[in-house]
Amino acid sequence: MSNIKEIQSTCAYCGAGCQILFTVDTDQNKVLEAVPANGRTNEGTLCLKGWYGWDYLNDPQILTKRLKKPMIRKGGRSSPLVEVEWDEAISYVAGRLTEIKKKFGPNAIMGTGSARGPGNEANYIMQKFMRACIGTNNVDHCARI
Repeated sequence: MSNIKEIQSTCAYCGAGCQILFTVDTDQNKVLEAVPANGRTNEGTLCLKGWYGWDYLNDPQILTKRLKKPMIRKGGRSSPLVEVEWDEAISYVAGRLTEIKKKFGPNAIMGTGSARGPGNEANYIMQKFMRACIGTNNVDHCARI
């Protein structure tokens, strides 16, 4: 007999924060169903992604382990990614952005925000960095669609 449990969570598809109720078989570590929970933003409803878009949770070929350290391709595009320390990764990115800006100009670089990120503050910092440090207005966000 399986151990069935209901777990309330926040849907991960957009920044609205809809509440979703998962029915989970904890013995098999498998999501069986997702239904709307009565959240402040969704009031007991879900969009199609909320209703049907959770099946990836049960697919072991799609899910990968979460990255815990930055990774760089040290030998070019065909080389494998290798873990590096944060200082090296930040220096690498800063160097590459500087090279691109010098060679092609600031408008060759674009920043993209996300409603699924850590919030408005992170998106504000991203657009401020693009405008003040890089010198471009090439800023986009998934919510404009």
